[in-house]
Amino acid sequence: MIRVGQGYDVHRLGEGDQKQPDFLRINPNGRIPAIVDRSSDDFAIFESGAILIYLAEQTGQLLPGDARERSLVMQWLMFQMGGLGPMMGQSNVFTRYAEQKIEYAINRYQKETRRLLEVLNTRLADHEYLAGDYSIADIANFAWARGHKWSGVEIDGLDHLRRLD
Repeated sequence: MIRVGQGYDVHRLGEGDQKQPDFLRINPNGRIPAIVDRSSDDFAIFESGAILIYLAEQTGQLLPGDARERSLVMQWLMFQMGGLGPMMGQSNVFTRYAEQKIEYAINRYQKETRRLLEVLNTRLADHEYLAGDYSIADIANFAWARGHKWSGVEIDGLDHLRRLD
């Protein structure tokens, strides 16, 4: 069961705010996301995977206690952090933002993104969720996978992944 109602405050950042000293004390890398746990001595956490793990541990939700089950969740979380997120991010850069369109780079990152989405699709063929019950692995991966069109990647034929589209 997933509990809801955890309190939080949202702070919107303006242009360049993430590079200012106040934010750099929260995240030395000057990137979002980042959170501060006010209930725990203003403990700062940055990087999306680290935030998901911290919140799961703090709430006792979305991350199993059993070592093998937990490892499976962590494997799929690392899949997103080291593969899907970076590859889709590069696809976004070269497809959407680069002033000079470099076909080699666009094709390379779109093909790798598609390959990674195929890995997710294969996993979902036999599993409702990536790692047993719904977990932080699903949150991390599907937050990215749902943006496939933005990256210029179609998911035709990936019927198991499409159910989340």
